[in-house]
Amino acid sequence: MRRRVRLLTVSFLMATAMLSACTSNSGQPPPTSGPAPGNAQQQEVPAKAVRNAELTVALEAEATSLDPWNSTDSNTLHILSTMFEGLLTLDENREVVPILATDYKLSTDATSLTFHLRKGILFHDGSPFDAEVVKKNLDYVRNKENGMARASFFGFIKEVTVVDPYTITVVAKEPNSAMVAFMAHPSATFKSLKELQKKIDDPKYNLDRNPVGTGPYQFREWKNGQFVKVAAFDGYWDKEKPAKLAAILFKPVTEASTRVNMLKASEVDIVTSLPTLDARSMGTDPNLDVYSGPSLNMIYVGMNTKLDKYKDKRVRQAMNYAINKEQLISQVADGFGTAADSPLSPLVKGYAKQQGYPYNVDKAKQLLTEAGYPDGFAATLWTRNSTEFVAIAENIKMQLQAVGIKVEVQAYESGTLFERLDAGEGTDLYIGRWGTGTAEADWGMRPNFASDRIPPNYNNSGYYQNEQVDQLLNEALKATANSMAQQKYTEAQKVIMDEAPWIFLYVPDVVIAKRKNVLDVGVTLDTVRLQAAYKQ
Repeated sequence: MRRRVRLLTVSFLMATAMLSACTSNSGQPPPTSGPAPGNAQQQEVPAKAVRNAELTVALEAEATSLDPWNSTDSNTLHILSTMFEGLLTLDENREVVPILATDYKLSTDATSLTFHLRKGILFHDGSPFDAEVVKKNLDYVRNKENGMARASFFGFIKEVTVVDPYTITVVAKEPNSAMVAFMAHPSATFKSLKELQKKIDDPKYNLDRNPVGTGPYQFREWKNGQFVKVAAFDGYWDKEKPAKLAAILFKPVTEASTRVNMLKASEVDIVTSLPTLDARSMGTDPNLDVYSGPSLNMIYVGMNTKLDKYKDKRVRQAMNYAINKEQLISQVADGFGTAADSPLSPLVKGYAKQQGYPYNVDKAKQLLTEAGYPDGFAATLWTRNSTEFVAIAENIKMQLQAVGIKVEVQAYESGTLFERLDAGEGTDLYIGRWGTGTAEADWGMRPNFASDRIPPNYNNSGYYQNEQVDQLLNEALKATANSMAQQKYTEAQKVIMDEAPWIFLYVPDVVIAKRKNVLDVGVTLDTVRLQAAYKQ
C-alpha cells in the first residue's frame, strides 16, 4: 500500500515528473483539500499582491557557503538559486534549458560544447556578463590550487576558449556524454569578474560571504546562526520575470518541531524540510499547503572501507541485510520514502533497478560469522545534528545492535561534519544524503564510488576503490550512444550494489510546507525556487 500526498493548491508549482510519481510507502493518505498542480502555469501577479513583502524561509541548517563553487550541500542551494544563474539549467521535467546562454551545441564526438550568450546582462555590482567572465570563472574554479570544493566537478574541462565576446566553447579532456548536464548543475553558475578579481588579488578575501551573481535577488546580509537576507535586484536582466518580493530571509532552524511551530504561528512562510510526522496533520490546516514527492536524493550509511572491519564485502553486505529499510522509513520518515534498490534515485537518468538487500537478520549474522566477526564489532557513526538525521542514526544504531555491531552515534553541525569527511581523518561510519544535481547517472555515482574521488576534498569518503566500477563509469561517459552509456551505467550499479560500500537505505520524499498566502513557489531538483514567488 502506497500513500499519495498531493499539493493543495495550483499556485504551488512543482516538478511535473515528481507529481506523476508522488507516492510514499505504507500508510493512509492524509486529507487534501484541492487538486495537484499538474502542469500549472505561473500566475500573473494580481493587483492585490503585496510587492514589497518580505518572505521568511526556515532551513534545516545554517548555510555552509554562499559561493556556489564552495558549497556542496543541498540545503544551501535554496539560497544560492535566488542569486546565481548559469548558462543552462534543468527545468521541472529535468530537461536542459538555456538561461544565460541563448543556445548551445554539443559536438558529435562529445568533446566540445559551444554556447552563445545573452547580451546586456549585468551582475549585482553593475559589471557586465560576457564570454570572458565565463572563461575566467571556469578557469578559476577548476584550478585545484584555488581550493574550491567544486574543483573536481569541473575536472572534465581541458580548456575554455573565447570565440568572440558572446560565444564560448568548453572543451573536454575526453569524450563526455554528460557534459551538457554538468553545465546545467547548480554549481555551474557565475560570479562577477570584479568580485573574482578581489579573490585573485587577495587569497584571504572571503567569497563565501560576498556572493555577487546575476539572479533576481542580491545578497544583503548574513548573521551567523540567525539569517541570510537577499533583496530584489532592480537591474535584473529578464524584465518579464522580475523579483516580486522586497526581500527573502533564510533562517536556520535545526529543531524540526520548532520549524513546524514557526510555520503555524506565521513566524516563517515556508519550511523547506517539513518533518514527515507533521505532514498529515498539517494537510488539514486551512492556512497551509503541504507537498510530498520523490526526490533525487539518496540516504545511506557510508563506511570507511580502508578499515580492516569493512574490507571484506561480506561484512558490508551483512550490514545491509541487518537494516529493515521499510521499518526505518515507517518509523523515522513516517512512510515518506522508498527503499533503495540502486545507488541512484529512480528519478535519475540512467537509473536501473537492482537486487536490493531484504531484511534478514539470520543472513546478516551468517555473513558476519563467515567474515570472522561472529560477535560483531564496535563502530562510530557520524551524523549531522538535525532532528531527522539524528533519528536515522539512532534507528541504525538499534538495528545494527541486533547483529552484534555496537554503534556510538556522534552528531555534528553539518559544516563540521563535511569538513571532517573531506579531511578523511577518523572516518568510520557516517550518514550521508547525496543529491544528484545533474539528474544523470555519472554524477550520481562517480563522486561517491570512483577511485580518484577519495579524500581529502573529494566525496568518496568511504575510500571505496574498484577498477571495474572505474572502467564502467569511464566507458559510459565516453559513449556517444545513449544505449551504450545506459548499459555501462546499469552494470556499474549492479557491481556497486553487490560490493555494498554503503548501507543503501532509502530515497526520501521531498516534504515542503508553506503559508497559503505565498504563491508561485516552485521545486526543481529538490530545491525550492523562489524567483517567481510573492505574497498576498
